[in-house]
Amino acid sequence: MKLARLSLFARLAALALALALAAAGVSCSSAPKAPDAVLEAKNNAADLAKLGDGYLAKALYAKALQYYSESLSASQAVDDLEGASAAQASMGRAYLGAGDADSAEREYRDSLDYGRMAGSAPAQAIAKAGLGEVAFAKGDKAGALALFGEAVVLADSGAKDTKALAVTLHDRGVAKAALGRRVEALADFSKAESLNLKAKRWSELGANRYAEAAALAASGKAQEALAAALGALDADKRGENARAVPLDLAAAAGLSAKLGKDAEAWDYWRRSFDSALADDDTVSVRKALSSLIELAPKTGEVEEGKRYEALLAQLDQAQSKSAAPASPASAPAPKP
Repeated sequence: MKLARLSLFARLAALALALALAAAGVSCSSAPKAPDAVLEAKNNAADLAKLGDGYLAKALYAKALQYYSESLSASQAVDDLEGASAAQASMGRAYLGAGDADSAEREYRDSLDYGRMAGSAPAQAIAKAGLGEVAFAKGDKAGALALFGEAVVLADSGAKDTKALAVTLHDRGVAKAALGRRVEALADFSKAESLNLKAKRWSELGANRYAEAAALAASGKAQEALAAALGALDADKRGENARAVPLDLAAAAGLSAKLGKDAEAWDYWRRSFDSALADDDTVSVRKALSSLIELAPKTGEVEEGKRYEALLAQLDQAQSKSAAPASPASAPAPKP
């Protein structure tokens, strides 16, 4: 999914307008910005970034990019280097979420440059971690691990910003788990979890525990993995992280079934379905429905199983209609 790079074109258009006004004899004040004006610009950039975060959480990437781009412009206007680094790292996350790894890499490299110019180790760490995520997405797990390692060193270089350290430890743990180094991965998740728990960063804590559950499950420790998945659910509920709740419940359901606890698995799958449906998460809805249908005979929920079969059929039908190409009768006429 390719998304337009909004920020550069918007800034060039604004610059062209300013030049045109200058040529016409219309000038702006050349007085330096007062300190409170600079603070206002930084606060505005932060507010715009928060709006972008909200859209990013809902996977509305184009809308998130719009606000991150505006946040970047607000930071650059007052030469706020750390703010610009943060905005471009956020743009990198949005591009990566949309599947545009090349644009994500560009933004993360620009973010790294701003972090370097600002002399901010945490900002550089976040950018390095982003580049690691790009490498991971492109299948270069070893390269990703190396970048995550560099990011951890930067984040742990005496800075007081524990958020950057928690992020980079988590990312390094994910890469280690993917390479089969699960004991090391669990150690990284545990350190990140401790930092996020102390700072009450609930959504980040949920991600730590969810990744921990996956690593434990892959190690054959289903009971411990179930406890971690339920811990992730608790954290995400505290943080009202609606996108993650169905995934946590699905993990708990699958692990409960693996432990022979079919009745508990049924309840978790039902809750996952309800949560996903409320948040319009079609992928999680489908997964929950399929699992409930499969589990129905084992739990004696035959009639409920039939109801879920009908719901899955309706979902299939609705998606089939939405994916079908327009008929000649309904298609717009070609332009002359």
